Amino acid sequence: MNIQHPDVIVRHVKTKNKNRKIVAYRSDDCELRIYHKKINEFLTKRFVPSIFAKGYIKGRSIYHNAVSHMYNDYFIMLDIEDFFHKICHKQLIDKVLYEINLRVPNQINKKECADIVDICSVNSRGVPLGFITSPVLSNIYLKEFDGIFYGNLKKLGLDNIIYTRYADDITVSFKHSSHDKIPDLESQIKTIASSILSRYGLSVNEKKTRAYNLNVSNHVKITGVNITKSDFGRRKLTVGRSIKNKLYWDAVKCLETQDVDQIQQVKGIQSFILSIEKNGYDECYSLAMKERICTLGYESLKHLVDLL
Repeated sequence: MNIQHPDVIVRHVKTKNKNRKIVAYRSDDCELRIYHKKINEFLTKRFVPSIFAKGYIKGRSIYHNAVSHMYNDYFIMLDIEDFFHKICHKQLIDKVLYEINLRVPNQINKKECADIVDICSVNSRGVPLGFITSPVLSNIYLKEFDGIFYGNLKKLGLDNIIYTRYADDITVSFKHSSHDKIPDLESQIKTIASSILSRYGLSVNEKKTRAYNLNVSNHVKITGVNITKSDFGRRKLTVGRSIKNKLYWDAVKCLETQDVDQIQQVKGIQSFILSIEKNGYDECYSLAMKERICTLGYESLKHLVDLL
């Protein structure tokens, strides 16, 4: 499909590191979006995702991505460079054909797979950020990689090695008692990932490779969720203080403005925090901040947000 399709709008969104091209639909009820929704339902119903994939799958989230690594000590994070834009259509067609027919044969033929990839793309390579179908197609594309990569990681003989992938974010963790070989392991794991990714026309983004050691630091952030370790070795998941502070001040502001859109945003932020930390997230606030909530007539910040 050509990017000039009448149902397609191209936007450029500025992020922290670069400008991202987002392909959006003209409207929620446009013909292309309705067709993509049907394709997405067809693929999702028949595709069995990799156990290592934690993104864009019902019942899995950034919480599940982080909690998988919670009790390991050493973490290596890799990023797949321009993942969505570099997906090879020829390989994607073959993988859709294989995965959709895996459990029940002859559900789809190669011509139909090629038509799906074509209508769900805007260029001769890649799937666009913004289309409903791109998440499931990206997980289909890397399902084989997930299995091969983990198999190679297991050969390293590391204690409790865990691998997860959230879209283009790769996290590898393990327990490790000796620190002298850790830099070598980091390089080795990156080399393994690079070698296997090259089979799919993909590569590791060298600038985004990171490594953390919980024996040295007391926290590590995995796809926006912190694993923290106390002085006594107890671990928990948190979202970090900045987002909690934003929730606090935005909620207080909503009491004055009663802005409907802002109230929905505040409730969304609280839902996200509760999905990671469950109950008791507002214990982090200072005594003065808690007292202010009480003077406003509420038992806690959560009580305030719930009643907005």
